[in-house]
Amino acid sequence: MRIKRAGLGNFYRLKGKAVANPVKSIVFQKRDATWFAEAVAAAEQESSGEAPRLDFDVQGISCAGCVWLIDRIFERQAGALRLDINSQLGKATMRWTPGAFDAKAFASELQKLGYPIGPWVEGDEAGRHRTALRGLAFRLGICGALAMNTMAFTLPRYLGMASDFAFANIFQVVVVLSATSSLLVGGTYFFGHAIRALRAGSLHMDLPISLGIIAAYAGSAVGLATGVEGLLYFDFVSVFIFLMLLGRWVQQAAIAKNRNRLLSSSGAMRSVTRPGGEGLAVVDIVVDDEFLLGTGEMAPVACELLGEDAEVSLEWINGEPEARAMKVGRRVPAGAVNITRAPMRVRALEKHDDSLLAKLVAQEAPRTARNPRVEKLLRLYLGMVLVLATVGGLAWYLGGGGAGKALQVFISVLVVSCPCALGLALPLADELVIAKLRRIGLFVRSGDLWGRLRGVRRIVFDKTGTLTLEVPELRSGALDHLGDDERAALSTLVADSLHPVGKSLRENLAASGHFAPTGDAIGEVVGSGVEFTDASGRHWQLGKPGWAAKSGGDCVFSRDGEVLAELAFQEGFRPKAREELAALRAGGAEIFVLSGDRPEKVQRLARELDLPEENCLGGLDPEEKAAWLRDRAAQGGTLFVGDGANDSLAFEEAAVRATPAIDLGVLERKSDFYFLGRGLGAIRAAFIATAKRAAAVRAVATFAVCYNLFAICLCFAGLMNPLLAAVLMPLSSLATLVIIGTRLKTIGFS
Repeated sequence: MRIKRAGLGNFYRLKGKAVANPVKSIVFQKRDATWFAEAVAAAEQESSGEAPRLDFDVQGISCAGCVWLIDRIFERQAGALRLDINSQLGKATMRWTPGAFDAKAFASELQKLGYPIGPWVEGDEAGRHRTALRGLAFRLGICGALAMNTMAFTLPRYLGMASDFAFANIFQVVVVLSATSSLLVGGTYFFGHAIRALRAGSLHMDLPISLGIIAAYAGSAVGLATGVEGLLYFDFVSVFIFLMLLGRWVQQAAIAKNRNRLLSSSGAMRSVTRPGGEGLAVVDIVVDDEFLLGTGEMAPVACELLGEDAEVSLEWINGEPEARAMKVGRRVPAGAVNITRAPMRVRALEKHDDSLLAKLVAQEAPRTARNPRVEKLLRLYLGMVLVLATVGGLAWYLGGGGAGKALQVFISVLVVSCPCALGLALPLADELVIAKLRRIGLFVRSGDLWGRLRGVRRIVFDKTGTLTLEVPELRSGALDHLGDDERAALSTLVADSLHPVGKSLRENLAASGHFAPTGDAIGEVVGSGVEFTDASGRHWQLGKPGWAAKSGGDCVFSRDGEVLAELAFQEGFRPKAREELAALRAGGAEIFVLSGDRPEKVQRLARELDLPEENCLGGLDPEEKAAWLRDRAAQGGTLFVGDGANDSLAFEEAAVRATPAIDLGVLERKSDFYFLGRGLGAIRAAFIATAKRAAAVRAVATFAVCYNLFAICLCFAGLMNPLLAAVLMPLSSLATLVIIGTRLKTIGFS
């Protein structure tokens, strides 16, 4: 509705059927845009008279309509000159007129439409992946040109060009230089990965690829020196390197596309304000420091409440969405969010490095991607190939074929048995599965997800915001009888509320197209409700029964003491949660719920979702959740699904991590996959996709075994030559791509 009212309705036409990120409550969250204003000011100082330039991250881009919408918002800002958006990376580059551009207003407008922004940092994890992908694309482009060059100048020899032809030697020099350049530009990519894996004591797919490249090039060098044309595999070297780089780029681009949808830096607070007005960096907070927490700001450390009573949300700490009243002198835990309309004055009880919040949002060490099963298969594969190559070469040598023929057989076995088909097919399988998952709103961030997901035997859910909705559900029809003036007054009372009840009412009003606050000044009675008096002298109140008016319900909306609406709320489950959990259990997974919410609420949830009550535990703090997972790590893999910082420690103990949230800025960066929408169907879709992918990979592996046996038999018979290898390699690669495409074409999720 906000988009249409702003005259930007073309967004929906451009979006088409693409999945758009749900706005949810992100548009109402308070994010610190001070960094953006400071970056704009710094860019203006460094511009030297030219239009300043600034790069920044944009979250939530999912289609061409998003790009168009963000560009239109930028054009409406004073001083805006140009905005370039890379939707693949989530990167925006803007230019503006110095002194005329309101950075905070632009950031605020984007957030209102569900596109929060963050700093563009090349040195962070996302930046490193972007740099690596650009480097891989550079290698791919050069090696593609070199492969074409090599084939073009080798083709005349295959077509019968005589060795004494006037340009034969020149053609050969071009071929050798092109193959050598491919080796140096592209081959070293695989060599480096293989060497690093060996140093770490593991095997990687790049090792057999590297051996094939080295064998083909070394054999070609020997053949060139000895005049044995049967050893000239220079064209194979160039084409093989290009195809392997292409497969790797497809794989990395698919993962990067999803990873870069996330902000490289969250909107978390970087500083607080002292009572005197001066700033204090969060990381510099020590015991007894006094500072203010504005509306929507989070306590970075445990502190004592000073000044006046206040109301906070502890959802990030214990998962409970209900607001909690705080009296002066009470301890305010780290992670508590001020939801009153006035700043809270507090005194730090600990330094920043000792706070639970600092531990929760800390970046974890990179997860190892080692797969013992794959390493075992690679070890067996390499051993068999080397044995077969040696046996074939010795057989020909001892059988009187001569050293040249024996070497040709040895090298041809190493060349034709290279896992080029798998090297292309596996990345394609990943890309197809990832693309189909993306269309239903599931985004994969970890390249090694599939193997770990296949080992999952237990699925553990947080409760609030994961199995349940982020805000309480308003009973149906509660607002239907209100008139326009009454809806406008209610909109005013909840316009910038951070209270769960206020959020729910605001979202209901917005969904019905009646969210139209008047702009009147709002007063608040902490722990009771909010109120204001309009220009006509009418007094509007929204709050607890007995304060706003004598009535029942969970909340009362009144005018001059007259009850206008008795509002009742219920904790709503995600759509079809019971059915989805039943389907997961039918698939063999054991379901658990670990929550910081009250045990009686968790048990009630277990009954309503038909889960074993002994599997649903409440009243757990973050450390207790993590300990529960750690104690059961030896009993099989665990998928943990959580949505807030209070789940961060448990995330680190799980084999696979997922989150339904895209606007908290913590778990998204730690998750293996995240999903959009209100339902839980994406979790089951992830398991279905894993099974489909595994079946496709098995089919390709079966074909690869048959192909290799056939090719090796040709080698043993002495029939393999560079021309035949150059034909078989792309044909086998094409066949595996067809198998993957056919197997995954019908992949579907119910």
